[in-house]
Amino acid sequence: MSILERQTDFSRTLFEINQNTFQELSQSTQENIVKYFELNSEFSQKLPDVSDVTTFMELQREYGETFWSNVREATRSQAGILKSAVEETGTALRKVFATES
Repeated sequence: MSILERQTDFSRTLFEINQNTFQELSQSTQENIVKYFELNSEFSQKLPDVSDVTTFMELQREYGETFWSNVREATRSQAGILKSAVEETGTALRKVFATES
């Protein structure tokens, strides 16, 4: 394979990696926004049932734990997407710079 063919293939591969990564991150972000709004809706529906400070603090603690759990899950998911993109890019780089036997 000539250097020109390898460069063209490399450019195409990088474009595909970037496009797929962007789509996956966009989809993940959209899902996280939906989860956030659902969480807020769920807990705002519980607010009228609060009758004292202790109940309010318990509801706030539960909200915080749920919110933090969702943030942690979203971060892990997005880190996995980025890790995959870096690995694919590394493979493409090794391929383009490999010497022909």
